[in-house]
Amino acid sequence: MESIRILESAYLRHTDPIRQSGFGGGPERWRAERSPLLEAIDGDGDFLDLGCANGFLLKSVVEWARERGIELAPHGVDLNPLLIQEATRRFPGFEHRFWVANAWGWLAPKRFRWIYAIWDLVPTEFMPNLACHLLEHVVTEDGAVIFGAYGSRSADTPSVDVARVLRNGGLPISGTSQGGELPRGGPVTRFAWIRWEDWNRQRNVR
Repeated sequence: MESIRILESAYLRHTDPIRQSGFGGGPERWRAERSPLLEAIDGDGDFLDLGCANGFLLKSVVEWARERGIELAPHGVDLNPLLIQEATRRFPGFEHRFWVANAWGWLAPKRFRWIYAIWDLVPTEFMPNLACHLLEHVVTEDGAVIFGAYGSRSADTPSVDVARVLRNGGLPISGTSQGGELPRGGPVTRFAWIRWEDWNRQRNVR
């Protein structure tokens, strides 16, 4: 597929793992703009990165969580086999925790406590559908589904308001966070999460 070849070129043409991740702002901004997703995570457990690409974000999240006293077991899914190959190199001995698959139609072999999904895995209007699928079939009852969206500081482009998209789809938002700052003001990245218990409570009330 042409889209897979484009991703390979974009992610693998650099040797710097941050630039391989499609980010050109350096390590300080990388952390400032990505680490706020950890506000959703309050305990140990399996962490699944849907659309994990080269695995560098997953590795970063595991390390940042450990600094907070939280142990995350990394797992990843990506449509691109070469990117999955790169991701497994970051986690030697855990190749069995990574899968080549389309995140939208993937049948998970188990449930995961924490699931992270970037907003553009599916068209924006289908994001609530993906969230419902993950809440019903993939996340554990003590976990959460976290969505993230990235803007561009260099282009002064804001991120998609993932919380609003999910709310408009009828889903309860358990929390939000954001990172970085655009030149004209506003966050570069936005994160929103739905805890299974909040979703289940709303489902039972209806």
